[in-house]
Amino acid sequence: MAFDGITTKAVVSEISTLCGARIDKVFEPNKNDLILGMYLDGKNYALNICIDAQNCRINLTTNQKANPQVAPNFCMLLRKNLIGLKLKNIYTLDLERLVILEFEGFDDADDIVTEKLIVELMGKHSNIILLDDNNIIIDCLRHIKEDDEKYRNILPHTKYEFPTTDKLNFLEIKNFEEFKENIYNSKIKENINSLNEFQNFDISTLPTIISEK
Repeated sequence: MAFDGITTKAVVSEISTLCGARIDKVFEPNKNDLILGMYLDGKNYALNICIDAQNCRINLTTNQKANPQVAPNFCMLLRKNLIGLKLKNIYTLDLERLVILEFEGFDDADDIVTEKLIVELMGKHSNIILLDDNNIIIDCLRHIKEDDEKYRNILPHTKYEFPTTDKLNFLEIKNFEEFKENIYNSKIKENINSLNEFQNFDISTLPTIISEK
């Protein structure tokens, strides 16, 4: 089953029952997996976050994985920032494959500390990102530097930007008539784009395209 936006929202809804759980362990078994050990009402839970391109997901698990003897740098950073904090909230944005985990606790001076973990479950673009109070990236599991302006940079000390989309938000549709109208409008837009591409086609390139085939 594909871990699409609907599945993501349903799974996160179930995981939200763990709000209030304290983070007491953080493991990074391999380059794609992160496990948060959580304690709530006398029970231990393990939240598995996987950003493997072919099998990205977030879920509770009872399967144990072997951990490296020396914890990776990102794992050590998360242990420093998250252990002792409580899961305050977990939610998604519409039907996007993006999960936001908010944590809260107190430091040694009894000042309130808040942290935010962003989980992007987007195939080869999947990532796990730790943010500060101002949505500045503290660090991430995968550093992404994009030369193309259409894509986002995911690097430490930069402002985190949520992915943008022009997809329809079906959660806001109230009835079948509105659903049908949205589909109809999207088809019109798709046809207009196809027509524009056809009108802008340079027919002089046609012989070259045919010869290449």
